[in-house]
Amino acid sequence: MPRFFMLKPENKQNLYQNLKARLKTDLIPTEIWQASGHDELLPAAVLVPLFWKNDELHILLTKRSESLKKHSGQVSFPGGRFDKEDLTIRQAAIRETREEIGIAEEHINVVGYLDDVQTASGFYVTPFVAVLDDNFSITRNTSEVSEVFSVPFQYFAEESNRSKHTAKYKGQNVNYYVYPHQKHTIWGVTAEIIVKLVDKIIE
Repeated sequence: MPRFFMLKPENKQNLYQNLKARLKTDLIPTEIWQASGHDELLPAAVLVPLFWKNDELHILLTKRSESLKKHSGQVSFPGGRFDKEDLTIRQAAIRETREEIGIAEEHINVVGYLDDVQTASGFYVTPFVAVLDDNFSITRNTSEVSEVFSVPFQYFAEESNRSKHTAKYKGQNVNYYVYPHQKHTIWGVTAEIIVKLVDKIIE
């Protein structure tokens, strides 16, 4: 498949099927939950929302409120920890998206998911990739989210737009990616998830 094939507007109608062929899908049925597999980490999930804007594929992102105790002011995906009210780990991502930015489940078409990502705060996060339909709307929870914005997928697909850094954490070297985009800096787990998605889509 040619590079950037799925990013072309003429392939808009086929995006769902093209993504499904490249992502993991066995956690998509509503009755399936993901067993832990991690004795010391807590399960969590995020939604990676894709949508078309001016015939260009975009990724929807949020900026966390400065008043939050953890990861305040950071760019992230909507999501959070698995809660007792969630029937599945997939549902956790959808619920958190509704609570944080008000997108109703009926507008979220989950395609598949990427490999888990571990966080320094003690979670293993399952990133679910979704295509938003044209009728979605955003109602921001101002106590959790200070901003909602989008970045063209094409920007993330260009390797020259990202850099890799190393930092010390608990005595060990930790590698992480950074994407500077306009006034935002996208880094850490969010950038790692984006790189995973790019690697799945772009050949």
